[in-house]
Amino acid sequence: MKRLHFPLFLIVILSFAAAAQGPFDGCSAKGKRKLTHKNPTGKVPVREQGLNVRKNRGAIPTTIDHTITLDSLIKAKEEPDLNFNSAAEVTAFVVSAEDGEPGESCNCGRADLKDIHIKVVAKEADKDDKTKFVVFEITPRWEGQLGDTSAVKLQIVGKWVRFTGYLTYDYKHRGNARNRKKKGNIWRATAWEVHPVTAFQVVPSP
Repeated sequence: MKRLHFPLFLIVILSFAAAAQGPFDGCSAKGKRKLTHKNPTGKVPVREQGLNVRKNRGAIPTTIDHTITLDSLIKAKEEPDLNFNSAAEVTAFVVSAEDGEPGESCNCGRADLKDIHIKVVAKEADKDDKTKFVVFEITPRWEGQLGDTSAVKLQIVGKWVRFTGYLTYDYKHRGNARNRKKKGNIWRATAWEVHPVTAFQVVPSP
């Protein structure tokens, strides 16, 4: 039997994963880019499809890696440093919760589908230092269970919260992460995220 070439093998794996998750509100888990003159079909590169499939996970995690902490995420610089197939339970102080950018490919380039971006820190004293922010995200697939941006914001901003969700390495933001770069547009500590968040609970301050 001939071996599958790596790109083809990756496409097959992505197809199985995306099919298992199914579309949400007409948006495939693999996503779609905004339609443009240069990209009239909204085609998404294979690597970005993989990222989108991970962002769009819709199943409740059955296994939690309890060794993962906020400090683990902050120290992890590269994609191989942690396992993005894992789910974690992480407690942090919530700085903000706001609408994510419209038109992301994970949401099929649509303005009506937006993630909720939650910025968290390890210590309340770090709430004004954006280089220490870690980003957690609630996706449209989970807003039905967890609430929209307004509802989530009222519940968690300015509080200590225990988040459950899947690990995702958003390679597109490597250049914005303090643990990889010291200069430039730095507005986060790491490219590692909890994304999607599948549950959260307000907890007492440590």
